[in-house]
Amino acid sequence: MPQPRIAVLAAVAGVAITLACAQLHLSTAGLVQTAFGSALLVACSAVALNASRVRALPTCRAVPSVLACTAANAVTPAGLGGSALMIRLHARTGLSGDEAIAAVTLRALASGLAGIVVATLAAATLDLDGPSLPGGHVAPLLLGVVAVGGVALALACPHRRGRVAVHVRRTAAAAATVLSRPWRAAALLLGALGVVASQLLILDGAVRAVGGDVGLGALLVTLLGSSAARAAVPSPGGIGPVEAALVAGLAALGIPMAAAAVAVGVYRTAGLWLPVLAGVLALRRLRVLGLL
Repeated sequence: MPQPRIAVLAAVAGVAITLACAQLHLSTAGLVQTAFGSALLVACSAVALNASRVRALPTCRAVPSVLACTAANAVTPAGLGGSALMIRLHARTGLSGDEAIAAVTLRALASGLAGIVVATLAAATLDLDGPSLPGGHVAPLLLGVVAVGGVALALACPHRRGRVAVHVRRTAAAAATVLSRPWRAAALLLGALGVVASQLLILDGAVRAVGGDVGLGALLVTLLGSSAARAAVPSPGGIGPVEAALVAGLAALGIPMAAAAVAVGVYRTAGLWLPVLAGVLALRRLRVLGLL
């Protein structure tokens, strides 16, 4: 897309957002906080992306890659589109197929570990029990069944076993290379934690924009609740379950329903829809560069 057209679209979007904010009488300080949180969200995602790779990308490639994957996740459930697109981007930017899979896997594991850390902090803040495996004793049993089934399938296919083993070793070697570098491993975890912190910052700014004042601990629990709703109903971009869970959570914290709905709208605009809009433009740019 030509640069003048991008500038015109950005200007139109800016004017529309400004008019909507003025009409809703939103706090300027809260909106500035959400904008800063949105920028921080993209930056932390780019840090986690680069830290998961055996060979880092230049910033001018990492940021568009993150935005493009955000756009892909908005139209596919459970983040499948973003993961598939990221594997392709990794493979087109100097990584082998096994290294690309290792990078995506490491980033997913870092996000899961960050979620556990944040959930533990939230539980400690509100004097609740720490997070545990869902399903009690059933979850380990199910994991064991899946593991045994996978081993049985591998043993039943001897002509494929050698090839699979080679790819597993190569993927594990690529992951070990990343994790063996302390600064790279630390950047991976900090980037994943930064993504959660950025989302909390955006949500807090959105609440402040509508005149609300809620503690960060309670907001963090509400944010985790929306993540649980997204996992339970894996709609594209979490559209529907995330908004419903956030509105219900904010209303339970004492924010009027109408104000809660507006706050969630601000949160989703800054944390999802603006990055998705930028991601659509990034997709076009990456396609022109031959990276898709």
